[in-house]
Amino acid sequence: MCSLHAFSNADTTLPRLPKIPQLTKQKVDTSAVYIPKQQVVVTGTRNEVLLKDSPVRVEIVDAKQTVSTAMVNLGDLLREQTGLLLTNNVRTGIQMMGLGADYTQILIDGQPMIGRVAGVLDLSRISVGNIDRVEIVKGPMSSLYGSEALAGVINIITKKPISGISGSAFGQYLDKGPSELRGEMQYGANAFDVSGFFSLKKAQSFILSKDSISIPYQGFSDQTFHLKTKWFASHSVNVGADFRMFSSESRGAFIESFFGQIASNEGSVRQQDMQGTMYATWTHGKARLHAQLHASTYKERYNFDTIQGDAGKTDDLSRGLLRSFLQYDVFWSERNRFTFGAEYTVDDIGGTRYPDNPFFSTFSGFIQWEGNPTSWISYALSTRYVYNSAFDQEGLHEEHTLTALNKLLNPKLSINFKINHGIRLHTSIGTGFKVPDFRQLYVQFSNRLGGAGYDLIGARRLGIDLQPERSLSMDVGIIADEWTFTGLSETYPIHGFAECRVFDNTLSNLIEFFYTGNNPQTNQAVYSYRNISRARTSGLECSIRLSHALNQKESEVITYAWGYQYLITRDLEVYDAVLAGRAGTIDPKTGTFRALTAESYGGLWFRSAHSGTFRLGYEHTSLGILASMRAQFIGSFGDEALDMNGPVYNNRKVPDMDAEYVPGYTLLNVGLTKQFNIAPNAGRMHITCSVNNVLNTMNLKSLPNLFGRQFALSFQWIW
Repeated sequence: MCSLHAFSNADTTLPRLPKIPQLTKQKVDTSAVYIPKQQVVVTGTRNEVLLKDSPVRVEIVDAKQTVSTAMVNLGDLLREQTGLLLTNNVRTGIQMMGLGADYTQILIDGQPMIGRVAGVLDLSRISVGNIDRVEIVKGPMSSLYGSEALAGVINIITKKPISGISGSAFGQYLDKGPSELRGEMQYGANAFDVSGFFSLKKAQSFILSKDSISIPYQGFSDQTFHLKTKWFASHSVNVGADFRMFSSESRGAFIESFFGQIASNEGSVRQQDMQGTMYATWTHGKARLHAQLHASTYKERYNFDTIQGDAGKTDDLSRGLLRSFLQYDVFWSERNRFTFGAEYTVDDIGGTRYPDNPFFSTFSGFIQWEGNPTSWISYALSTRYVYNSAFDQEGLHEEHTLTALNKLLNPKLSINFKINHGIRLHTSIGTGFKVPDFRQLYVQFSNRLGGAGYDLIGARRLGIDLQPERSLSMDVGIIADEWTFTGLSETYPIHGFAECRVFDNTLSNLIEFFYTGNNPQTNQAVYSYRNISRARTSGLECSIRLSHALNQKESEVITYAWGYQYLITRDLEVYDAVLAGRAGTIDPKTGTFRALTAESYGGLWFRSAHSGTFRLGYEHTSLGILASMRAQFIGSFGDEALDMNGPVYNNRKVPDMDAEYVPGYTLLNVGLTKQFNIAPNAGRMHITCSVNNVLNTMNLKSLPNLFGRQFALSFQWIW
């Protein structure tokens, strides 16, 4: 039979806001592979709330998933999550709900990362070493996080000190990948916390060959340093500071895939990313005031062996951001919490791609109302006002006030219905707003590397009137997160979590890059950016997690996890033309028009209709053994570089032939960890052997980021 267990809260019959109990510092066993009950999340509402009470649906990726794996960076961790797909056209980014990497806001401890290249924040810049958990909110979060959160938010939350001194040391060798050394030290006390983390990675250059294609990969080294401090000045005041630095250098031959062109080069690439934050929090009565000052810089330099147009052999990019932030939370009653916030950001960019050094300043104000009118429902209603100096919001401030506010405000409503103690229904509807960024408006770049040749020019430089993007998103999901199945054995029940969710995004003025023609002087292809009038992404996500103890002491446990996403994408202008018989191609032999059918239209490029994940874990705590097998399936997707028949409507190419699709593939990873207790009070040692891409999946032409089978050996000392 199936039974649903009640949560371990006190009286759940009274209306109660989604808030958390008082927490105390304590030692935690980090060897467990399960997400603990009563977990606290902060990303969905910018306030602490128990996961099960959060009106905004939040997914948690626990860093314990990195145990018994050869994960090197955040991309390795996220690619194994349902509905998240890596993109690798330029850098390693993330695709969420069918929207590209430039639509997802990436945060570290709540602070935005900068340094997007071609709209992508490179996930390889983020080590998994000091991650405590990753919180994911899918769907537009512009109401709380601004322009870049049109698809959602990924918040990387780093480890916090526990009471006393603790730390770890880690080393790993990875075939055809970086060897890594990292360490961390933490100290927690009643008066203050301090923690430090460092990571050093180094990879040798290598060449992969398959199907008459050979691709060189640069060797590289990178370093990450992260220091956090927090002073508990009194019961009502705490002050903290946070500093993070990442730097890397790559040298040798390398390739770059962009717009379907694989370019080769010999040279070096240097990156440096620094960010620092100071903050203070004052709690008084039923209210809290939080203030932050955040600064970050990002620099990179390419040294090419080929002259890149007017820029010569050097390509520089620099960006600086200064952000001040103020948030005030107040409980007006036991049923209502209000949050008010304001943010002011100055942002400038320079380098060879931006010779005129464009400068932005942005002011934002937001408000949120969280309510809990009954014991079985909680909701959050939020909205945000944004003014950007470099893009005057389509002249909205010259319009009638009510009309302008309607276009500038970005409301979102999220509701959590508790059907009973173990089942809840999440639903939300919200709008997103995205102003064109530096790159889309002002970039000026020429690529003359071997195997490639194109110019990328910002829309404003070509006189293209690029409009802001807007979206309307809706989703509904049902979650059963504390259920037990005893039909097979009452002695060894199966504990589980299940969720099914449907979502729909309707976008207007979606920005895409496109081919504008050839440069008459160089005969090189020229690309820029334009708006797709209307687009739509919708889909279904389902996931199940089960844990099954094999003995009464629960010292031997098997865990299972499945996830699946079905995705539909449409350029609605093209799709309407298809249905009307106006979209198609000209037969080169006969000169006759061939209409495109709805059945052959494949939607937007680089989107897989089917994707899924599977994880199998085995833990024997008495023997200190942990084993895992993880698989990810990516279905076939259209690649514009493989287009066979040119534009079908309004100068737009679409996937409509089998030869224009990259075949689907499966990645299978396995790992085995043995834990040793070194000596009393001396901590424990983990030794892990693992194999990534067991099936040796490779596609050097379309997926040069797949390196084939990789072997890894690592150790970790935890005390």
